[in-house]
Amino acid sequence: MVLRVLGLTAEKTYGVTTGASNTPDFHRRMNDGSFKLGDEPVTYADGSRMVQGARPGALKPSGSSAGKCDLKRIGHFLYAFFDQYKFTEGEDEGDPNVHEFWGGEETLLHSLHGWATFDEFEKVLCGLLLDSLKLEVSSDFMTQSEEWIYKDETSNMINQSTYTVREVEGAVPLMFYDIGLELGDGDVELGIQTQFSFEGKNNHNQDATIGIGSRKPQRQASAQAREITMSLTSYLVRETVQWIKAIEYGETNRNGPSECKILTLPLLVTIATCENPDEVLTMFFPNSTVAVEYSLSESEEIETTFNLTALGTGEAELYSDEDTEDDEPETVRTDCYCRLITTQPDIEAAFTS
Repeated sequence: MVLRVLGLTAEKTYGVTTGASNTPDFHRRMNDGSFKLGDEPVTYADGSRMVQGARPGALKPSGSSAGKCDLKRIGHFLYAFFDQYKFTEGEDEGDPNVHEFWGGEETLLHSLHGWATFDEFEKVLCGLLLDSLKLEVSSDFMTQSEEWIYKDETSNMINQSTYTVREVEGAVPLMFYDIGLELGDGDVELGIQTQFSFEGKNNHNQDATIGIGSRKPQRQASAQAREITMSLTSYLVRETVQWIKAIEYGETNRNGPSECKILTLPLLVTIATCENPDEVLTMFFPNSTVAVEYSLSESEEIETTFNLTALGTGEAELYSDEDTEDDEPETVRTDCYCRLITTQPDIEAAFTS
């Protein structure tokens, strides 16, 4: 029997285990996973050809995990990746709730408490920070992979037959046909789309958390530049050519490169399953640069790949459960805005200042 799952819950305070929840909100089965202290020993030779001794090095805990993506559990990962979160409860009992996530300028991100199992033992991870998040889909399941850094860990032996795996009722793994893509204002003809990926990086500065007096991280790592890239792949069709030219030449209706202009476009990703039609995730990138790649090989169909980099120069409208006919909707300036409509409850805030 194998027991390879990752459990997560939000932390009240970064890396503090006293009074922390001792059970995860859910488990996600891992196809790949590794969590290591990164404590490489520091050796010395003192003029000898042989190593004369070693001392423990700095602890730089980091990990990776991967599995299938679903709309019931993705909220915790979006919560950890983005610095902004807003929750709106459904009007009536049983109605879906609205979770909103978007990128802002905060450098201290939400932290999580984690439980990673490796068949015979469990690692309890505190101060988990999501350094990168990647979503990929082509011809079958959407996969989700993460890179983490964290503060500290403990480990326990487990009994596989009695270990409680917290499943999420109604969680449906996403497939390629659950994904809808709109480039531009829905006016960019992409042809048949064969691949989509999203990758976000927070570039945490873990080195700056370790100093004189302790091997362990002494404070929460700060997130640096946020990098968000997307790619779309399709087969070349005649209607796509005008957009290839616009992307390469910097503006529409040109037959050669512009002197200084660059084309930017919005991208809207909509994800929903027929099993749970009331649950929807929309990912909106209001302004992105676009580069295009294409090449031919013999008589095969030509594949075209659009590579996008999100810019923080666009705006997105926040959800409101009130009548806003006479009021301007609240907007935020961001590189990416995600709205998740699901029956899952509020994700408890990590910081209680």
